Amino acid sequence: MGRLIVVVFGLMGSGKSSRSRALAASLKWPVIHSDAVRKLLAGLKPTDRAPVDFGKGIYGEDFSARTYDEMLRQACAHLAAGQSLILDGSYKRAAERARVRRLARDQGARVVFVYCECPPAVARERLGIRLTDPEAISDGRVELFADQARDFDPFTPEDRPLLRLDTTRDPAVVLEELKSFVQSYL
Repeated sequence: MGRLIVVVFGLMGSGKSSRSRALAASLKWPVIHSDAVRKLLAGLKPTDRAPVDFGKGIYGEDFSARTYDEMLRQACAHLAAGQSLILDGSYKRAAERARVRRLARDQGARVVFVYCECPPAVARERLGIRLTDPEAISDGRVELFADQARDFDPFTPEDRPLLRLDTTRDPAVVLEELKSFVQSYL
């Protein structure tokens, strides 16, 4: 069976991390969460809050580049060990998505993209709930949502295969659709 990188991406509150965790548990694959990697690089515990302004501090372009570099380094190690894996992050930059495609090509693996989406009102509601969850890792907040939406590079023709995953449906239905998509590329 060939190795596959599944990039689960989208705006904050779109359901990326919960879908990534469910898929990882179902397939018994490792998942690399950008939020956890970012905080470890910053010397923070994953659940420590870093409520900075949009694009500042550990969410600035330079620190984000370090975060995605480390995710690729970890992905490379999993691929070298013969494992498929899941990358969970906004991947809002077309250039970051291109880097994953290059890694897959260089390692003789395949890559598929899963864009998690939901109406903005649902994402904002999820972000509000997240603020009260002491186990939450993400620092996504309602007041940052519109900024991130404006700052998201459009998909390119190269961002395929691409599944646009509506995360507002029953989680079991969403997981089955996600698994079916991923397994069709194994």
